[in-house]
Amino acid sequence: SESPANGIISSSSSSSSSRRKYGVPVELDINFHRVFHVDVISPTIDLIVWFRLLWADPRLTWDPLDYGNLTKTWFYVADGSAGGETSEIWTPDIQLWNLETGLADGLEDAYAIVQHDGRVYWSRPGHLRPACKFDGLDRFPFDHLTCQMEFGSWAFSGKYIRLAKADGVGFSVGGSDTAGQSYNEFSFLPRDPIQCRIRVYPPYPSSPDEDWPVLLYNVTVRRAWQPYVRGYLTVQTILNVVGFSAFWLPPACGERMGLSISAILAAVASEIVISANLPQASEYTWFQKFSLLSLAFAFLSLMESVAVLYFYYKRSE
Repeated sequence: SESPANGIISSSSSSSSSRRKYGVPVELDINFHRVFHVDVISPTIDLIVWFRLLWADPRLTWDPLDYGNLTKTWFYVADGSAGGETSEIWTPDIQLWNLETGLADGLEDAYAIVQHDGRVYWSRPGHLRPACKFDGLDRFPFDHLTCQMEFGSWAFSGKYIRLAKADGVGFSVGGSDTAGQSYNEFSFLPRDPIQCRIRVYPPYPSSPDEDWPVLLYNVTVRRAWQPYVRGYLTVQTILNVVGFSAFWLPPACGERMGLSISAILAAVASEIVISANLPQASEYTWFQKFSLLSLAFAFLSLMESVAVLYFYYKRSE
């Protein structure tokens, strides 16, 4: 029997797009598969997701009885949107507004599933790479970082495309055997790692009847703090205690100054190593405050040793 694709495509191309007062309802659903990479210096986050859009197109309808009880078919969408030369149907203009990499480059091309009543389901795997304004970095290395992503139509206002949360939720987490993290520095929070809400920006003065609806996703990840405690905090604390043990050595012992200097060098080396993992910002993190306090203790130990040795040899003279 004749495929419905030919009839649908010809009908779609011949139909002129008409303005909708409330816009085409487009539902967004994102399955967050795993945290791929977090860069607090850039600052960006790389998430592996399944990005899904759902909408209804009355031009893509047919009677299943005319096509051998065929109730659904597939149409290929290339270049991340309907703008590609090989795309077969229209797709909504939905973009990541605070992007480091756009959806067209981060998501794979995929077929859209079209039901006979015009409902379209377009799911694509790939990466979301937003530019983040991280919240929570001040508690490094015990931080929970939150990055907000903003999705909406870039070219069309809510008068033409009305973005909404699929099933009233708009997201899911995991669900497959390959989801989640193992031996990674960052992972999703075990409870409520994602929050989604709708925000509607007011119209521009030139178009008072056109608002701009967007979906805001707050993604929260936690850092594995154990390596920092083992490799830096514990070692630095032990070295501070060892530095103060120089008070117990007699002034005539030549290792007294060397012990105090070693404590200062260890504090400086720890600060240099950790600074490579943090942005050069005016704000202080918890670890930077700890490092400064550790350096102050080591400096105090050194100055005490200098004073004791000075008065000891001064009295000897």
